[in-house]
Amino acid sequence: MSFLLKYRKGFPKLFISGLLLILSAAAVGALGPVFFDEDESVSIYRDFDDGLFGRSLYRGVIFSVKLQSFDRYRSLPVKEIDGLTGYLLSDRTARNLAKNEHSGIHKNHIDGVVVEKEEDPGLWIYHFAREGIEIDFSLERAPDDLLSEIDRTYPNNASVAEQVKESYGKGWVIRIHLAENVYRPGVTGIDYEDVMICASLLGEKFQPLWGLHDGNALLSVD
Repeated sequence: MSFLLKYRKGFPKLFISGLLLILSAAAVGALGPVFFDEDESVSIYRDFDDGLFGRSLYRGVIFSVKLQSFDRYRSLPVKEIDGLTGYLLSDRTARNLAKNEHSGIHKNHIDGVVVEKEEDPGLWIYHFAREGIEIDFSLERAPDDLLSEIDRTYPNNASVAEQVKESYGKGWVIRIHLAENVYRPGVTGIDYEDVMICASLLGEKFQPLWGLHDGNALLSVD
């Protein structure tokens, strides 16, 4: 009792101050950030193989870029390289993106996405623009080569290979058409590193295929 009496006068002030700090932090969290957090970044495995849809065999080298720095980079069309990646987008997210495709150009309810139908080659192009990031991409089903790559990735574990293929069978892979030249900004062209970085920004947080770094899920509605 004497202990409580001794610290009785100082305790309420400390308690109230701490409580106000907790409530303030909770309020900020409830509103959500207006901009990306300064420490938020996108990462890829640098030792990838573009012939393996960007999969890294060893996951030994990581290349990261802070999201706040993207407003310093240019968005350029992907011309001389294949923009198809192994990055997976969930079917739920894809359905939300595609809700109003038939109406032509529109603003999607997922913040910062505009959709336009290209006459040639006759597919839907999604334009993502938010806080300095601009990416054009399309979605397609995983090709047979990618499904075969899954089998080669898990040669001694058929059950895992089937689970990964099931994820790809339900979802969509990302093809990049316009990317930011982050990797070598002094060069007036796009490398596959830039394609992978942009696909990682959009891809789901969990990427089931070994060798693909988890994404940032900027399109996710989950």
